[in-house]
Amino acid sequence: MKNKLPNFLIVGAAKSGTSSLHNYLNQHPEVFMPSYKKEGMKVKEPRFLIKDLVQHKLHNGIWDWEEYKSLFNDVKDERSIGESTVLYLYYYEHAIDNIKKYLGENVKVIIMLRNPADRAFSAYTHVSRSVKEQLSFEEALDIEHERLELDPTLTPMVMYKDMGLYYNMVKAYLDNFENVHVIMYENFKSDTAKVVEKTLEFLGVDSKVSLDTGSKHNVGGKSWKIPFLKHFFMKDNLVKKLFRMVFSFSLRKKARIFLESILKQKSKPINKKTRENLVMFFKQDVRKLEQLLQINLKHWKE
Repeated sequence: MKNKLPNFLIVGAAKSGTSSLHNYLNQHPEVFMPSYKKEGMKVKEPRFLIKDLVQHKLHNGIWDWEEYKSLFNDVKDERSIGESTVLYLYYYEHAIDNIKKYLGENVKVIIMLRNPADRAFSAYTHVSRSVKEQLSFEEALDIEHERLELDPTLTPMVMYKDMGLYYNMVKAYLDNFENVHVIMYENFKSDTAKVVEKTLEFLGVDSKVSLDTGSKHNVGGKSWKIPFLKHFFMKDNLVKKLFRMVFSFSLRKKARIFLESILKQKSKPINKKTRENLVMFFKQDVRKLEQLLQINLKHWKE
């Protein structure tokens, strides 16, 4: 009987193109990527391999081994079976131990990296769309080291600086797995088709299959025009309960997309001085990463 468990993982980093890559790979006839329904929503990240660290912090996730295995019940003849969970990179020690425990040491690993200063601000704008982030970017950076201790229910995504210190994370995966494929977000963005083709070659499937790589997924960069609207849309209330009782999920989704299109605006860009400070903060880690991967990341240090 064929092993219906992942033989490759997209482990992060968050806000580095992982959702788009997941969806592009999922179009390939030789690739299987699971998703599951949670309260009517389609979710791609199982998070099972770090369950002990995040199940009390995150709303969505698969916390049971049998349920995790069931995600792959529909695997047929696909050669590559994968899953995407961006926090596997951040919680690399725990994730690596569980990858070996549950999936073995021959798993292929895909890591996507983005300029850490830009990634940090992109993560902030993403979290700010919900009620989980009430601080300005600068305020959040100032108290980052103590945030999760002060509020254990906060999503780890608020570790905007810490999640961009890639060197130790990437080195750990390179030290523990033979097949690791590192993708730079900037290359992914500028020549998506070529990067996807190289990724398919890495997975050992037909790299010449035509895939739709024009659409982007989980794109951020927008904020509510009026702060009250964020609380109204993101928190449960009587109006939303009535809507759920009267209208179907698909109709509610269409209404939400329409309302967000007129009630949201493009987020303000990162403060110039804040970005300069972040570049300085990350510079030493970036230098170490350059040496580790034998690549030039000059544009990350400017």
